[in-house]
Amino acid sequence: MKKSLSGNAGSYQEKRSSIFVSFLLGLIGLLMGVTVMVLSNSVTVFSDFLRNISLFVAVLVSWLAVRRVAKGVTPNYNYGYGKLENLSSLVVATMMVISIVIIVYAVIERFQHPASLGGMGVGIGVVFSGIAGIVNAWMWRRNRQIAKRQSSPIVESLWRLYRMKTVSTLCVFLTLGLSLVFRDYSWAVYIDPVGSIAVLGFLAFSVYGVISMSVYDLLDQTLDESLQLVILRELATRFEEYVAIHGVRSRRSGGDVYIQILLEFDGDQKMAEVQKAIDEMKFALEKKIPGSQVLIAPTMRY
Repeated sequence: MKKSLSGNAGSYQEKRSSIFVSFLLGLIGLLMGVTVMVLSNSVTVFSDFLRNISLFVAVLVSWLAVRRVAKGVTPNYNYGYGKLENLSSLVVATMMVISIVIIVYAVIERFQHPASLGGMGVGIGVVFSGIAGIVNAWMWRRNRQIAKRQSSPIVESLWRLYRMKTVSTLCVFLTLGLSLVFRDYSWAVYIDPVGSIAVLGFLAFSVYGVISMSVYDLLDQTLDESLQLVILRELATRFEEYVAIHGVRSRRSGGDVYIQILLEFDGDQKMAEVQKAIDEMKFALEKKIPGSQVLIAPTMRY
């Protein structure tokens, strides 16, 4: 029987539920985006549509990754499939980078050849973007709350994406609204490409956040300073129970945290006493660091 070391089933069910909702919303967003893009002739809406495509593909990859990660430990993967969460986050970032390149080209083209926006499409776009902004803000908040409860690169990427999506949707709303209000002015044709630049900026900011979070974990960077302080504080509190510390190692694998501590104990102690001290430290650390698996091994100075 396989034992999952990747958290309880409830946490993965919550992830799958959130990703499934994101998948449905992404599909609806694509259909709405195509309609508005064709009717309005807006490069800002086009930029937003590309962002929706990247989100849709990212959510699909995330869903596949979470399904695999939920299997936990197998004979061939003793640490489970947690790294797939980091890899799927990089897929998200890759899709966003591709979108950035296309948007840059479209913005340059629109500045060189400015064009007015379609009246009916602009009006529909204002309504759609207003509704989308409210939905995106709700998903941003929902995924942020899940990320606070459990450490997960996928959920972390999703709430960052929805944060970016909320702000960029607001840009679309303002761009289309201003284009509609000032449509009789000659300079109004530049409102659209300027709005696209704003969307581009938020997209680039999100790419940086997703990449910086995932790459470090893939390279097995040690835990951040706040969690290391938790470990050191616990060891300092129990300094009378061991003789010396010979090493502390830590790493992340998806939403899981692995901590290895090598301690030297008094040679005159009974193994039962040593094991009791180890169990108490292990329990305390795993309680203070969600998703952690602590291994404390007795060792000697060489």
